[in-house]
Amino acid sequence: MKVRDIAPLGIRIPPEIKEKLKEKAKEEGRSLNSEIVKRLIRSLKS
Repeated sequence: MKVRDIAPLGIRIPPEIKEKLKEKAKEEGRSLNSEIVKRLIRSLKS
């Protein structure tokens, strides 16, 4: 799937959660978007 085929999704994330996600993304060498997608996929597999 090409990035341009994925519609943007605006969500509200509390600042403290966003900061934690940004820290984890940086540790893993990912963008914030990629980190959120990775975590959503993992949670949906459960």
